[in-house]
Amino acid sequence: MKTLLKGEKRRIAIAAALIVVLGIVLYEILEHFGPVRSAVSTFAKVVAPILYGLCLAFVLNLPMSFFEDRVFKKLKAKKPGLTRAICVIITYVLVLGVVALVSALVVPKVVASIVTLVSNLDVYISFIVEHVNKWTEELNLSPEAYSIIDKVLANLMQRINDFAVNFLPKIPRLTMGIIGVLYSVLVTMVISVHTLIRKEKIKRFVEKTAAAIIPTEHFKGFMNYVSYANTTFKRYITGQLTSCIIIGVLCYIGMRIFRMPYPELISVFICLAALIPIIGPWASTVPSALIILMTRQDNPWLALWFVLMIIGIQAIDDNLVYPRIVGDAVGIPGMLVLAAIVVAGGLFGVGGLLVAVPTAAVIYRIFGDWVKKRNLEKQAEKEKKERMGAAARPAE
Repeated sequence: MKTLLKGEKRRIAIAAALIVVLGIVLYEILEHFGPVRSAVSTFAKVVAPILYGLCLAFVLNLPMSFFEDRVFKKLKAKKPGLTRAICVIITYVLVLGVVALVSALVVPKVVASIVTLVSNLDVYISFIVEHVNKWTEELNLSPEAYSIIDKVLANLMQRINDFAVNFLPKIPRLTMGIIGVLYSVLVTMVISVHTLIRKEKIKRFVEKTAAAIIPTEHFKGFMNYVSYANTTFKRYITGQLTSCIIIGVLCYIGMRIFRMPYPELISVFICLAALIPIIGPWASTVPSALIILMTRQDNPWLALWFVLMIIGIQAIDDNLVYPRIVGDAVGIPGMLVLAAIVVAGGLFGVGGLLVAVPTAAVIYRIFGDWVKKRNLEKQAEKEKKERMGAAARPAE
């Protein structure tokens, strides 16, 4: 009993010490938030290629595993090392080939669309100003309201014009930035290749490390959650990529059929924005419709048809494509999805937006299991007390 009490007191003392230490650390972080944030930002930039490499390896492991387990199944049983090297090469050749093909077909047209859009910016600005003035006159607003609208509109137009004017002087800086990006891409690819080739060894090392740190009674549960997270991220990434490609292709076909302007630029924009759930499709539809409205002043109804087309494509994807691929792997409430996107986007930017939903699904599963376990424990304690009370009462 004394040993038990000592152990309990020791745990309480350790917990109290940890709380004090965490409080001091939190206070110091808040007191020196600027330098801490700068140090964290610098550290994040340094380790970013490593994290990107691991993420890329996780994504490319999906097609590589397909080649290993399906196409080269017999060769894998005889020569696993050779099979792994062949599958890694095939995977990278396919991925780089697709990227090169898409770049050759789409990028020149997208760049041409951007150049045309920027060169005609004055015409589009005049169009916006003219129609805003017309609409405000029809609304019979007060002079104060006119003044506010004029200031907001003038500020917006000035920002757009400054961006167009200052774009060319920024090209040298952009060139240096591209060189840095290429270096990061090279490091990312090297790390991803190394991870794919030695993924079993890395997995065993992580498992042994986790087994050494995590108590034995909790290790099995921890590994179950790791397996669940792996499945969730795989199905979510597969579903999102497939969904985005389908949305982009359908958008391009629809814009070609209805002869809408800038189909390549807008379809690529819609496709990339669809990677972000809930917010992405609408955040890309509105500016795209505005571009169509400005460029096709002779037929403003095209912008409305574009919005209706995107709503239809999104409905097809939400009800037919996405559920079949992802299934119930990301079974969390819509409000939690929105909250996860807002929080992750605010804290981690675009990267946070891309992984917000599967991360929230894993946290939701862990929290749900904890709540269930606690309720069962409380119910068991209640039943135990009731049995002890019944046994203590004298028989009538």
